Amino acid sequence: MNNINNVDLNLLKSLQALLTEQHVGKAAERMNISQSAMSHTLARLRKTFDDPLFIRTSKGLEPTGKALEISDKLSILLVEIDHLFERSEFNPTNEQRQFSLQTHDFISATHLPKVFADIRLKAPGIIFDISTITDNTYSQLESGKVDLVIGAGIQAKSKFMQRGLCEEELVCLVDKNHPALSNWSIKTLFEFPHIKLSVLDERDDPISQYAKINQIAPRKIGLHTQTLHMQPYVISGTHLIAFVPKSVADIGVKLFGLTIKPIPFGIPPLPIKAIWHERNQHNPLHQWIRNTLAESLD
Repeated sequence: MNNINNVDLNLLKSLQALLTEQHVGKAAERMNISQSAMSHTLARLRKTFDDPLFIRTSKGLEPTGKALEISDKLSILLVEIDHLFERSEFNPTNEQRQFSLQTHDFISATHLPKVFADIRLKAPGIIFDISTITDNTYSQLESGKVDLVIGAGIQAKSKFMQRGLCEEELVCLVDKNHPALSNWSIKTLFEFPHIKLSVLDERDDPISQYAKINQIAPRKIGLHTQTLHMQPYVISGTHLIAFVPKSVADIGVKLFGLTIKPIPFGIPPLPIKAIWHERNQHNPLHQWIRNTLAESLD
């Protein structure tokens, strides 16, 4: 007995044409092949179904009982197969889905509210599940537990795609009465204790790398924080110096009257990127969310 593993599905289109036309020549024209090729196809069909399928008459071909039985199911089957290859029109309004996103706290606080408002208007059925980037982020992207990462100062690993969304200027944030303000310089900057992000590796720390390259004594660390967003909350009344994105510094100015100063040496802006698994590269919903992010944050 034949099964799907050893049946050429292209034969089914020819069988449908034969059932419709009940004539080898007309079925051949319908399939845009020669009459001899259709005759060969009919022979293969007979072998596949172990049945004559058609009896030749003076008027053409008459279906056998087996052919009529197949005919009832064949049209439905071919329509369903066609649907597999159709690319449905994507409409965000109709999407109903939970979308898992990992990011930094300062990005969720300062950059994403506008994005979520835009998406909510156009796709009210998209529910975001937001969590903080961790050491397990890439393994969760790999497994599919996380759909998208929006990260600052990180590079996509192999198997992952990335797209730049925007850049943030890095600045210094200090108490308004900090003694370094009277003589703001590189030398003064390294005389006072700094706040350091605890998850930041030394090799990825631009301040430590600057000190190393320029043979400056390692910077003094006065406090570690797990997130950048915590840093404005611990500066008031201290001699601590924080190195934070401008959006985070603006919060410190607004809430605590802190002072923003430029970093007194060249340092590149902080790139914010979207990172996703390559399997989602052509997913319509994924593409739409990434494009909306890029448009909103540009």
